Amino acid sequence: MLDDLDDDALDALPFGVVCLDQDNRVVRMNRIESEKSGIQRWRALGRDFFRDLAGPDAGELAAQVQALSRGARTRVYHRFRGFHRADDAVIDMSRCEADRVYLCIRSSRAM
Repeated sequence: MLDDLDDDALDALPFGVVCLDQDNRVVRMNRIESEKSGIQRWRALGRDFFRDLAGPDAGELAAQVQALSRGARTRVYHRFRGFHRADDAVIDMSRCEADRVYLCIRSSRAM
């Protein structure tokens, strides 16, 4: 589970990772996602992912995260546009037992 990985291990993953708390604030972000989004990790931490980072079309993505129950996983497709990035993504979402949500973000062009 991603919750068991330290920050160095998250940084070694070949795709972007964002971890959200119960209030949708970013609590973890790996190096790849920082580079893809153009947002320095320290600037993302503590910010509302959907309001501040995911772009103007984030409402549906936020609803999908909200509907995800503990221990559940799902795959969704999202178009990031606006704010800091513009690309289509495949996002594997999982909610851990500690009620944090991990978003594993891959470019849809790579899938």
